[in-house]
Amino acid sequence: MKIFTSPASLFPSFDENASLLLQEAASIGMWEFNVGEEKVYWSAGTKEIHGVSSDFQPNLTQAIKFYKEGYHREKIQRDFEDAMSNSKKFDGHYLIMTATGKEKWVRSVGVPVLEKGKCVKLYGVFQDIDFQKKAQLELKQKEQKFRKTFTNAPNGVALVSLVGNWIQVNPQVSKIFGYTVDEFNTLKLHDLNYPGDVPINEILTDQLLSGDIENYQAERRFVHKTGKTIWGLLSVSLVKSEMSDPDYYICQITDITSLKNAKHRIEDLLSKTEGQNEKLLNFKHIVSHNLRSHTSNLDMLLTFLKQDIPKIEESSVFQMLENAFGNLEETIENLSEVSSFENVTSEDFVEINIVQIIDKTLASLNTLFHEVGGSVKVEIPAELRVMGIPEYLRSIFLNILSNTITYRREDTCLKVVISTSQNDDYTIIHFKDNGLGIDLDLHGNKIFGLYKTFHRNESSRGLGLYIVKNQIEALGGCVKVESTVGEGSTFKIYLKR
Repeated sequence: MKIFTSPASLFPSFDENASLLLQEAASIGMWEFNVGEEKVYWSAGTKEIHGVSSDFQPNLTQAIKFYKEGYHREKIQRDFEDAMSNSKKFDGHYLIMTATGKEKWVRSVGVPVLEKGKCVKLYGVFQDIDFQKKAQLELKQKEQKFRKTFTNAPNGVALVSLVGNWIQVNPQVSKIFGYTVDEFNTLKLHDLNYPGDVPINEILTDQLLSGDIENYQAERRFVHKTGKTIWGLLSVSLVKSEMSDPDYYICQITDITSLKNAKHRIEDLLSKTEGQNEKLLNFKHIVSHNLRSHTSNLDMLLTFLKQDIPKIEESSVFQMLENAFGNLEETIENLSEVSSFENVTSEDFVEINIVQIIDKTLASLNTLFHEVGGSVKVEIPAELRVMGIPEYLRSIFLNILSNTITYRREDTCLKVVISTSQNDDYTIIHFKDNGLGIDLDLHGNKIFGLYKTFHRNESSRGLGLYIVKNQIEALGGCVKVESTVGEGSTFKIYLKR
């Protein structure tokens, strides 16, 4: 029996040199196993694939051990034994470990040769397919990842043909529109269009296919299977073939129906609120005018009574009436002040010199500070300016400085220091006094509330700090306070730079 020793023995029409060149170019080697002699023969190509020297002469055990231990080694053993025992040809992909320790994918083909029904020889082809196999496995992994991403995406994802047929949809698309996957096979993209809207297909054809845009995104109305209208955020991209020809669309759809409904409710509420605010503003002006008219009339009537009946002032009832009228006037004046804060815009703001505003405020309070023996020290750069409304700043400074006088300590000479600091967003005006102080643990959460007072002072109305807070917020700033009972307070006015 002639034993195969060269690739040329398998292809007698080729000369040996040509055969070797073909094997080398294709990373192919030949092998043969003589059953009776238990000899293994490898061609030069096979030895090169295994990473062994040209004079290497393997036996069957060595040849099998090149296959990766575990599944691949067990598989080649089964295939080899099946070929010898059952005359069964094999053709499989296996992992081997080369002589240098490199893991490599190979294709091994084995063909049994029979004599009198008995296998006397196996021969075959050994091919290096490592690059192709790894590329194939990598592609398979990417496809699996894509399928998982496609299936489990939180928003709807669909592949749509150029003529609008649904090629593939994920479960979320079915959930959004109410159709099963099988039902989508009988639908087209335009079947879900809201009546009267421009068909999506026309937009895609006009803009994507012409190359004017690379992708398209818009809020669209659709019709659910039940007939109700739903809103979706539609994103579409065109996929092209290797020849750059349009192939199909990838559509991503996010259900924004609840967001749209909420937006409409907010817009309706805003519209109603604006209308109500306008009515309230008009009502405020009417009430303010009418109340002032009535109080003027009452004041005039009281004056007439005192002129006509001089002794009436001695009446306790008349005195109570005058007190009640005084309280009414004060209440109306307070409410008028509180209701004077209207929305301001940047157009109302002007550049203001802080020191000039403080000087004017102190000039109006000079007599009061002199009476209580108080002093004010201003530590602010003369050039410091902010954007705001002068009337608001004068009111803010007047209320805070008035409070330092009202809530001073009788046993200590009143001292007020006005200074400034800045951060990235605000210019901060500090008003520090050595007055009575406020228990912030007890009153901190209501210090700027309407009609809130914290000391037993007959002149306290609980209105000043409420006005301060609202005017500062109208200017886009805020107010903070630090205070210790018996030591004094520091009010910090934050004005936007």
